[in-house]
Amino acid sequence: MKAQGYFGGTFDPIHNGHLSVAQQLIDKLALETLWFLPAGSPWQRTPQADAQHRLAMVKLALSNYPCFKVDEREVHRQGLTYTIDTLKEIRAEQGGSVPLWFVIGADSFLNLTTWHNWQELLNYCHLAVACRPDYSVNEDKLSPQLRSLLIKHYDSDPQNVNDPAGKLSIINIEESPISATAVRHSLQQHKDIQSVVPNSVYHYIHQHHLYQ
Repeated sequence: MKAQGYFGGTFDPIHNGHLSVAQQLIDKLALETLWFLPAGSPWQRTPQADAQHRLAMVKLALSNYPCFKVDEREVHRQGLTYTIDTLKEIRAEQGGSVPLWFVIGADSFLNLTTWHNWQELLNYCHLAVACRPDYSVNEDKLSPQLRSLLIKHYDSDPQNVNDPAGKLSIINIEESPISATAVRHSLQQHKDIQSVVPNSVYHYIHQHHLYQ
């Protein structure tokens, strides 16, 4: 049974760098599908564009990628969004035997112990920590809790993981120099962003006067 992956983020806005990372994740995790999971009201940060606009842009960006799909649940959820609640719902829907990978960045991993009920995450999924080539998750720099988590759950061969949950892998990603922060800054300075976002997203941003 091939694994399903979930790629969360604010996608504020989605850009070509996200798509490049997503394609690498499909290959490195041997995924059948990678679901983009736009955050609704994340409790640790406040997106600039509202959730409906960010969701619309993600749908436009993924329309030509059959391996990419959109999971809308966090956008439609009332109140603050907690990853553990989302993972519980996904596990209930997917069943108990499907391998599920939840992707987080290296910076998010270092802050994992601030997440709501973070100790329960691996009961419902595997964690894929996406790292830049020049970034290493050094055990010596981790908190004792994260070091213990890494030692106990680390798997060096995520493509061959068949368990439904419980593994943690470090995934080296060739990261794009594009960032959502830079895209927003360029728009505020009336610079052209057409080369760094999908064409459909470019037109949507200008049609709705976002980030200006």
